[in-house]
Amino acid sequence: MKIYGILKKRAKWLTTVIFIAAAYMVILEIRTHQWGYIPLTILVMVACFFDKEQIISEEGVDIEYHLFNKYIKHNYWRWDEITTLHTDYSKAAPKVMLHIGKDITTRSFVMEKDDCQEAIKLARRMNSGIYIENLTEEEQREREEAIRMRQRARKQKNKRKK
Repeated sequence: MKIYGILKKRAKWLTTVIFIAAAYMVILEIRTHQWGYIPLTILVMVACFFDKEQIISEEGVDIEYHLFNKYIKHNYWRWDEITTLHTDYSKAAPKVMLHIGKDITTRSFVMEKDDCQEAIKLARRMNSGIYIENLTEEEQREREEAIRMRQRARKQKNKRKK
């Protein structure tokens, strides 16, 4: 079973505009003999065809990188390396942002609510030692409101001290 994160895709018209602009810049650089800028501009042209995919599976959490629709690299975390998972309903609303932690590094996957719950079930099954904070939307709103109230109280207290 594979669960895919939702990544924002670049619009085709934007990719086309960037590629054409970069090609025009290469031509200008050749005509004006600015050889140092050509490799950088060619990298921009190649970057138009770069894509990535976020995958949560029974093997672990993986980010695959593709260039010209060919697999070129991946960044893989096994389940025994992952230490924390927590959900965030406010940053990616109406979808859910699932934060996956390994030591001090965190990856954020945006996904549908059902997929998020499936990913959490999979994580529990694959590694029972993972700390999972799975708040509901309401619990998260209550926590955020409590934090805001404490911050307001602290500001008022600081104002009175002055």
